[in-house]
Amino acid sequence: MSASNEDSLYFSVLGPVRAWRGKRELNLGSPQQRVVLAVLLLRRGRPVTVAEFVDAVWGEAPPSAAVSVLRTYASRLRKVLEDGRGVGGSPRVLVSVADGYLLRVPERAVDLGVFEQRVAEGRKQRAAGELAAAADLLRAGLAEWEGVPLAGIPGPLAEVERSRLAEERLTVLESCLEIEVELGQLGEAVPRLISLTGEYPLREELCRLLMLALYRSGRQAEALAAYRRTRGTLVAELGVEPGVSLRDLHDRILAADASLLPERSGPQQRLSSRELGAAGQVAGPAQLPADLPTFTGRQAELEQVRTLAPDTGTPSSVTVISGMAGIGKTTLAVHWAHRM
Repeated sequence: MSASNEDSLYFSVLGPVRAWRGKRELNLGSPQQRVVLAVLLLRRGRPVTVAEFVDAVWGEAPPSAAVSVLRTYASRLRKVLEDGRGVGGSPRVLVSVADGYLLRVPERAVDLGVFEQRVAEGRKQRAAGELAAAADLLRAGLAEWEGVPLAGIPGPLAEVERSRLAEERLTVLESCLEIEVELGQLGEAVPRLISLTGEYPLREELCRLLMLALYRSGRQAEALAAYRRTRGTLVAELGVEPGVSLRDLHDRILAADASLLPERSGPQQRLSSRELGAAGQVAGPAQLPADLPTFTGRQAELEQVRTLAPDTGTPSSVTVISGMAGIGKTTLAVHWAHRM
């Protein structure tokens, strides 16, 4: 909560519905009265009709005196929010319009408005390639949350909005974690992703980010295990296989695809396996047996293999070395592979 001066109002909906005048928290009354305020805040300065209020507070079974009760709630809220208004003065915050009311407060006076503004700025920074700045802005937006949105208030509208806002937060959190993985901040991202995939086991995007972060941390086996857990949950609970994106990432990690590793800025596009190991990251498991300390002969065969399988950078062909048992086929293949 950040009020600009002692008389300014500030509201929160990303948690319990609350209001402050400066540093002093205001008494907003009963849960139903808080629903009325929440509806006004969520409408962002647009009018809300009495019928819409009734639906939000009571749904399809309103009491017979719903309209008069609603107007009582609005009157009480007006007294709380406009405490300094003189007798006979016109309302300036909670205003009557036609068959309803509207709330006049700036976007910066509501935590949801602050959250959405920071997220929008973060996305602009990301589109401009400023990843570190984007991550900072997204984290600042997420810091506005204080738990379950609209906590403690009843009614059908609160239930729907609670789900919508929770989904919005999770989407932003995924974007923030994706940037952290791109930036190589794996030490911070991996523990959070492990926790979140446990909390949201059907969320494939979280699993994808966890797999990629683990693989880039040199934890290929754990990345594959994360895929198996998510796949097992999807099959058991929904009867569906993971989506194309997750299956493709699994196959690439299984093949130790080096293109999944982060690229180095500058002329050299990718770190070598030795450099990655020195930095605490491993490109993938060392799947080649050790080469012989000395290797002599077989120059003609090596040249033939080189001709058949040129170093194109893509695994687009397969070369088979055949011959009698014991003549050194494996030694030749391993030596050539190390040279490549």
